Amino acid sequence: MSETVATARREFGTLRKRGEIWWLRYRVNGREHEESSHSTSQREAEKLLARRQAEHAIGNLTAPDSKRVTFTDLAELIRNDYKVRGRRSLDRLELSLAHLEGYFGACRALAITSDRVTAYERERLEAGAKRSTVNAELAALRRAFNLAVKARRLPLSAKPSISTPDPHNARSGFFEQADFRAVLAELPEPLQAPMAFAYWTGWRIQDEVLALTWAQVDFAAGVVRLEPNTTKSDQGRTFPFAVLPELADLLRDQWAHTSEVERRLGAIVPTVFHRNGRPILAYLDGWRAACKRASTVKRDGLESVVRPRLVGRTPHDFRRTAAWNLIRAGVAQHVVMQLCGWKTDAMFRRYAIVDERDLRSAVEMLAKGTTGGQSGPKALRSVG
Repeated sequence: MSETVATARREFGTLRKRGEIWWLRYRVNGREHEESSHSTSQREAEKLLARRQAEHAIGNLTAPDSKRVTFTDLAELIRNDYKVRGRRSLDRLELSLAHLEGYFGACRALAITSDRVTAYERERLEAGAKRSTVNAELAALRRAFNLAVKARRLPLSAKPSISTPDPHNARSGFFEQADFRAVLAELPEPLQAPMAFAYWTGWRIQDEVLALTWAQVDFAAGVVRLEPNTTKSDQGRTFPFAVLPELADLLRDQWAHTSEVERRLGAIVPTVFHRNGRPILAYLDGWRAACKRASTVKRDGLESVVRPRLVGRTPHDFRRTAAWNLIRAGVAQHVVMQLCGWKTDAMFRRYAIVDERDLRSAVEMLAKGTTGGQSGPKALRSVG
């Protein structure tokens, strides 16, 4: 053994003898570990120490206490990560961890193999869980293992293979303006302004519209802002409302309404949208009732659907509607993503938004034909 190699090994760890058995002592990620070589041979102990050093160099060292890491430890790692990063989806994480814990319990992390993960996935799907729900649970488990490896609690080889297949849940609903106006007229008054705001901006109802405060509305600049780390994508966002008359009028009217409520209550109302000064927490019952009234009429005691496109529509469909309206107005996709809050092209594509002008242009090119300038049945007959 060269002097350089011997020096490096001494810096990584040392050997000591206890009785007849040689023991290894080495430090990993600031923590000291002792491991028995189970051998009376110093040479065999040196070989084991060299192997541990090589595993440490490639991030694949299984420290003795790795075998004691359990699913509970993994869950605590990802909980702490969410809290430190200020992730707003902690409640959703807890739901995922509850299902995972029900299956893996106090199982050791090294026993959570790819086969066991696949078995968990199959059981959840057979129990009726949606693909997107199971994907969220698998993503949480994968993140927990990544954190354990990063913290050197587990070796890289301990990570099971975890995939999250496409849930095929592309968004498909949107509102024509006439349908939107019909629902708006049926909504309870406190819900009319926030739903109209969502229709124009495409912002998320619960976390971005109903949580909006007056501190985020800049009337002088004519913009409304969402600060970084307050949105689902953690990115800040700005929407210039002053150049959109309906949205500008909506915010001015809401400011006047809020000022009147503040004078009557003698208290500050920080949120833009509220019920008599109180935050709007529940809205789905009012929404569903409004959609039903707007989509149906009763004649001679019989109920008939007059607006079938409103059946099953949800406030989340305003996101696709706003993006669709912007695309039809000629706004570039990357600008639409910035205005409405999509971080990646993949997420935007889930909403299946296309520029109809591009489709029309493509079909016009087809109509011009490539068969002697002919098109239609005559062209087909000539080809035949």
